[in-house]
Amino acid sequence: MSAPTLAEVVADPSRNGIYRLSEGQNLPDAVTLSGACMTGKRALLAELAEKLAFPDYFDSNWDALEECLNDLSWFDGDTCLVIEDAGVPEAEAPEAWGVLLDILGDAARAWRDEGRVFSVFLRGGHTAYPKVSA
Repeated sequence: MSAPTLAEVVADPSRNGIYRLSEGQNLPDAVTLSGACMTGKRALLAELAEKLAFPDYFDSNWDALEECLNDLSWFDGDTCLVIEDAGVPEAEAPEAWGVLLDILGDAARAWRDEGRVFSVFLRGGHTAYPKVSA
């Protein structure tokens, strides 16, 4: 089976998940996060809270992250996240990074069931995730 195209992933909630992006592939409407800033649990949560404009009640813990990602009522439309330099948190904070990827994967599945696109794209590292084609 061939890799899905980037256009297919961002248009079809049944393809929600975590993917790798090649250099040169861009998603102009995506929320871009800096992996270089995500060097520990606190930094991971802060980057997501800032870029996704989490409500004031966000409490900077894993449970609050799950709650916000499964709500997103303040965030209209489909959600595509691009994490640049994803090899940085993979190397600098492997335990927290693993928890984050699990939570993001769970959110992608939950939104798939709701018929809303929620996909995460990693640039750099993470050979375990499928790469989308152009």
